[in-house]
Amino acid sequence: MRSKIVMFLSLIWCLALPSQADQLKVDGFATLDINISNSQTAGIRHVISQPDASYLGESSFANSSIGVQFEWQSSSQLQWVAQTVLKERKEYKLDYLIQMAFARYTLTPNWQFRIGRTGLDLYMMTEYRDIGFAFNYGHPPTEFYAVVPHQNLDGIDVTYTYPLEQSVLSYKLFAGRSNAPIVSDEDFIWDVELKSIYGMSLSLQTQNWLLRSNFTTTQAGNTNEQQVQLLSALQQIPNVVWPTRQALIESLQIKGKRFNYFTLGAHYDDSHWILQSELAYIDSDSEVLNHLKAGYISVGTHHDDDTWLLTLSAAKSNNRVDPGPLLTTPQLDALYHGVIRHTNFYLIDQHTWSVSWRRDLTSTLAAKVQLDHTQANHLPSAFYLHKNLSSGDHDRYFQSLGLSLNWVF
Repeated sequence: MRSKIVMFLSLIWCLALPSQADQLKVDGFATLDINISNSQTAGIRHVISQPDASYLGESSFANSSIGVQFEWQSSSQLQWVAQTVLKERKEYKLDYLIQMAFARYTLTPNWQFRIGRTGLDLYMMTEYRDIGFAFNYGHPPTEFYAVVPHQNLDGIDVTYTYPLEQSVLSYKLFAGRSNAPIVSDEDFIWDVELKSIYGMSLSLQTQNWLLRSNFTTTQAGNTNEQQVQLLSALQQIPNVVWPTRQALIESLQIKGKRFNYFTLGAHYDDSHWILQSELAYIDSDSEVLNHLKAGYISVGTHHDDDTWLLTLSAAKSNNRVDPGPLLTTPQLDALYHGVIRHTNFYLIDQHTWSVSWRRDLTSTLAAKVQLDHTQANHLPSAFYLHKNLSSGDHDRYFQSLGLSLNWVF
């Protein structure tokens, strides 16, 4: 049901393209990326839907991808856009492969409407975060861009553009729903559904500056089987054995909970100096993801074909760690471990310093190197996959190095 609009638009493409091939524009992009790390317990990844990570002695190609975008201008006012991206996933579904599939109708130079699958406009780099050539980082800052796995919206958006004397002001309203997987340890996967998404963004574009703000609200549309099992088990425990169990039951009941997302962003580029920053705050009715703050700031410079960036990114939540049952048994210990794994999935407290270098080899090919130094004050964390956590000797400081080639064609 959720994907009917996307499939309908894809069918229109199949029927119309043979007779309109001369009006079709096809672009491609690809990233070949290798990441190495010196961490033995925190598996480095940059999206929480990635099923692979790099550890000490184990490199990862999980950030590599290839994609194709189609644009068909069927009339002076109507354009059709589709984008597919192939990258490493836990499950390969047609729904995941279709990154965008929408119709864009330009009513006037000021008013634009889109329907179908568009980018979920939470971030400054929403529309091109899969196109490595389009940005200067080796990868978008993890502490900011990895928190929410959802990248697209099945729905509609309306944009009004108002030209000022030396700038352009844009308003966007959007509504729809979205699905995306979260992957964690022990082969855990949850296809997270967000329903009743409503959002608005405001942006101001000048010659060198882009300023934007966003507010998005949504509801959790589903839960996962493990949460249902944990809820059932908790309901059998007497309050005298586990005094805080009712609060845990409330935390695990995700379905129907409201989540609010706020962002502010700024980008400056005068062809010599670069400044970019985004800040986010997540509030909700659930303790699983509540009062989470994230952000980054980057300062850099262009010099001929080289671009250098220094970035500080951070994320912190205020989740409470449940003290657990008053008694200790193998069954209660296993239940407590499962509950903590779910309720504290977004227990995050870390920051990363990054140095990025980009060299434009040609007009369509760029090489990048990025070195990250991370201090993680709490493991496990939603950002990583993990090994050997039971030893209690967790890596708090670790480095990762990313090397990539980025093409557009």
